[in-house]
Amino acid sequence: MDKQGYIDIVSHGLSMLPFIRTGNVCRFVPVEPAQLRKGDIVLFHTDAGTLVGHRLIDISLAGRQWIILCKGDSNPYPDEPVTSDRIIGRMVSIRKSARTMDTSSYWIRLWGKYVVRLPWLSLSIHTCLKVIKKLRGMRNRLWAS
Repeated sequence: MDKQGYIDIVSHGLSMLPFIRTGNVCRFVPVEPAQLRKGDIVLFHTDAGTLVGHRLIDISLAGRQWIILCKGDSNPYPDEPVTSDRIIGRMVSIRKSARTMDTSSYWIRLWGKYVVRLPWLSLSIHTCLKVIKKLRGMRNRLWAS
């Protein structure tokens, strides 16, 4: 990131569905915590050293340290709070197949606002993913018999 001014990371997992899917390439740039806004997707590292890119749902200043609360779009609950020293960057674009989308676009910002302000939306996505997983399992059992 120091050399190019950004880092591209290939996404993995279901926590940011439907916006980010496995295999999408997410570009992150360095950011100061004071520049972050609710709805931004931030890259941070956990206590275990895992890199996570989740949506910022709240940010506050506690003494001299920024406390950031993030959540995956399809996760029913927020992550553990993250301090500003764990923030690596903010997502500025996402490459899906042959097209690249800038995260400052109107529709992407609007989706971020909905996810942050309507908690039932994440719960609905989470429930749909569970149902799909269960149906796929049932289909696989039917074909195996």
